[in-house]
Amino acid sequence: MIPDDLRPHDRDIYEQEIAPWLPARIYDCHVHVGLEQHCGPVSPERIKANWAMEVGSAQSWEILQRRHRLLFPDREVCTLAFGGVFREIDLEANNAYVLAGARDPANRACGLMVTAPEWPATRIEEGLAQGFRGVKPYPDLAPMGSERARIADFLPDHHVEVLNRHRGVLMLHLPRPGRLADPANLEDLTALADRYPGIRLIVAHVGRAFCLPTARKGLAPFVSRPNVHWDIAAHLNADVFRLVLETMGPDRLLYGSDLPITIMRGEREHRGEMYINYTDAPYSWNTNRKPPEVEARYTFFLYQELRALVQAVQACGMGRKEMAQIMFGNCARLVGSPPSPPGAGGFSPSAPGRGLG
Repeated sequence: MIPDDLRPHDRDIYEQEIAPWLPARIYDCHVHVGLEQHCGPVSPERIKANWAMEVGSAQSWEILQRRHRLLFPDREVCTLAFGGVFREIDLEANNAYVLAGARDPANRACGLMVTAPEWPATRIEEGLAQGFRGVKPYPDLAPMGSERARIADFLPDHHVEVLNRHRGVLMLHLPRPGRLADPANLEDLTALADRYPGIRLIVAHVGRAFCLPTARKGLAPFVSRPNVHWDIAAHLNADVFRLVLETMGPDRLLYGSDLPITIMRGEREHRGEMYINYTDAPYSWNTNRKPPEVEARYTFFLYQELRALVQAVQACGMGRKEMAQIMFGNCARLVGSPPSPPGAGGFSPSAPGRGLG
């Protein structure tokens, strides 16, 4: 169902609007990999609650590399990858698959371990010793679900303490309908940043502040907390990117794709604190359709994301230097460089924080 072809207008958008702004090397800090057999049955009720579950539940390492070549034909792309994050996922099998792929230099990847909140601290220690650069907890794995969860419900303190001691990476997806502006999230996230300065903290999707009013309400406490970083995965709002750049500068924003989700074609409208996705794909939730001639011009959500980023960088009077920070340097500094294929040059194995900056 997910498109994997490049249409003429996709190529035009890439070559004319995106490629001139990209550095030679790209570091994607937010990618999901896994196989179909890692995910159990997903009910219609679950899809209704979370549209993304229907869009992309699997993406092998081989398909990811093919998509990199499709989307960025003239760039070298490496990734920070992790598995599926829903309760239907077999975490043991998916994590093993992620780690095996991250150990293969051909993938130019580092891995994060998706964690279950009931795990003991020793499981986090073991994962880091095996080669994971950090963890990716997720609200859906909290006992009460993502709508009511607090951060500690899916990321317990004993996990955080291990991560802080090892200066590991934390890719954090915020829970609750209020997203970044939710008072509970603000309380929990500021406390996490203040109590555990050793963690390399990346908040996914700009804290799920997909709309400007939410970002305005939620970002202010973090201007003075430079250890909090933000990825732009599956985020298409240039106004939000501009707010981050204007208030925090370019060294705290990281490129992430959220592949395979953003290989979907379409566009997004932002209305107040709500957004609407439009696509030409026959998903069960896709009831907001546009005329066929409009849908025929849809491009990848990922290209829409990068268009929005370029627009924000330009609006802030920034240029290719800042784009290189966002697209590569910031992630390399936080995560460390992944291994390179033999003879490739450029990347080399390193511990978190020792990558190219």
